[in-house]
Amino acid sequence: MASPPIRIELRHLATEREDAQRDLQETLVALEEKLLPQRAVRRLVSRHHAGLVLFGAGAVGAAIGFSRSPTRGGRAAALVAAAAAGAVFCQLGRRT
Repeated sequence: MASPPIRIELRHLATEREDAQRDLQETLVALEEKLLPQRAVRRLVSRHHAGLVLFGAGAVGAAIGFSRSPTRGGRAAALVAAAAAGAVFCQLGRRT
């Protein structure tokens, strides 16, 4: 009642694993280059007007800063800053 032995062959598994690891590493390096904040900001500023980028970043900061204001004026300022930031980044998006 003994069953015949099962033979499992693993051919080329080591080379396929090494190739997959190398491809993954290359992909991660490429993503890291695109996603690093310093390089992303440098690319954004070099492709667009630096003043516009800085204004947009300042508007985002102001919107975040004013968003927790307990006063009606502070919340209005947050809304205006958010609208300005949206307009700037919409304009930047059109230029790419």
